[in-house]
Amino acid sequence: MSRIVMLTGFAPGLIYFRQPLLRALVAAGHEVIAAAPDEDDRVAGVMESLGVQWMPMAFDRNRVRPLRDADFLRRVRKMLRRIRPDRLVCATLKPNIYGGWAASAEGVPSAAMVTGIGTVLMNPGWRRRAATVMFRRACRHHDVVLVQNPEDGKDLIDLGIVDDASKIVQTAGEGIDLNAFPVQSLPEAPVFLMLARLLVSKGVREYLIAARRVREMCPTARVQLAGIEDPGSGGVPISEIHAAAEAGDIEYLGFVEDVPAAIAASSVIVLPSWHEGTPHSLLEGMAMGRPVVTTDVRGSRQTVDDGETGLLVPLRDPEALAQAMALLASDAERRAVMGAAGRRLAEDRFDAEEVAAVTMKALHLS
Repeated sequence: MSRIVMLTGFAPGLIYFRQPLLRALVAAGHEVIAAAPDEDDRVAGVMESLGVQWMPMAFDRNRVRPLRDADFLRRVRKMLRRIRPDRLVCATLKPNIYGGWAASAEGVPSAAMVTGIGTVLMNPGWRRRAATVMFRRACRHHDVVLVQNPEDGKDLIDLGIVDDASKIVQTAGEGIDLNAFPVQSLPEAPVFLMLARLLVSKGVREYLIAARRVREMCPTARVQLAGIEDPGSGGVPISEIHAAAEAGDIEYLGFVEDVPAAIAASSVIVLPSWHEGTPHSLLEGMAMGRPVVTTDVRGSRQTVDDGETGLLVPLRDPEALAQAMALLASDAERRAVMGAAGRRLAEDRFDAEEVAAVTMKALHLS
C-alpha cells in the first residue's frame, strides 16, 4: 500500500471535514500522515484515534508574506525528502500552490483539493493575477484537481489554472458522516443557527441585519450564531458580534465543540455565504433533519432543492434573508417536512463514505 501525506492549511478541518476520508485511507491499508498548522489541541488525539500520524507544520494561511512563504516551501520540500511519500494530497490555497511546487521539485505525485475557489481567485486585481500564475504552475504537476461544484471547475479552466480538463474531478463536497449526525426531533419553537467562521464573505453581517428583522417580525424566534473570530483579512470584528448580542438580536454561542448538540437544539440552519465549495454546516443540518436557508451562489445552491429541503435567497440581501427565515419561523409543519426531505437528500447525494470512495478512486488509492 501507499504512504500518503495530506497537507492542509486548516487543522480543524481534519476533524470536521476529512475524518471519513482519512478513516477510509487507513482502512484500505495506506500509511497516512496529516500536516497542518498546530492551531487546535484536539487534532493530535483525533489523528491518533484514526491511526493517522500527526505532523504540525506552521505557516501563515491567510497572508502573503514572501519570506515566510519561501520558508514554508523549503520546509515542505524537506518533509517530502525525509518521508518520501507515494502521494501528496493538498487542501486549501497555499498548500495547493506550494505543495504542488514542492512535490514537483521532489518528484512526488500530488493532487489538489479545491474546497472553494476563494475570494482571491474570484475578485479581479493583482492578487488574482499573482495567485493564478502561482496555482497554474502547481497544477502543471498536480495530476488530479478535486473540486466541489461545477462553477469552480469551470473557473479553473477559464483562468488557465488547469490546462487539462481531464484532471478535474467533482465530488459532493467532502460528504457528511450520517452516523455522526443522526436525525433528531425538531424543537417546537423556531431557533435559527448559523455555524461559520466569522468572515464578511460568510454573510455574517447580512445575518446580523436579518436577525434584527426576524426578531421584529417573530418575537418568539431565537437567532443564534456560532463561530470564532478569524484573525486573517476579511474577518468581522468580534466587537460587532458582541454588539448584536447585547442588543438582543442574536445569541452568540462562540466556539461550539459539540456541533451535533447545537444543531439538535436548532430548527433551521442558515448560511448567507457569498461563495462556497460545498458548505459543510448545511450538510450537517440536513443530515439531522433541519431545513436550510442559504444564498443562491456556487456551492451553496448545490446543497438545496429550493422549496423542498430549504430556501435559496439572493446574495447580499438581508431583507430577503429575513423574509425567508420569518416564513419558516411561522410554519412548524413546513420546517418538519423540509427537514425530512433534507435528510433524504443527504443520504442520497452526500454520504461521506461514498464521497470518500469517489475521492480515493480519483487519487488511484482505492
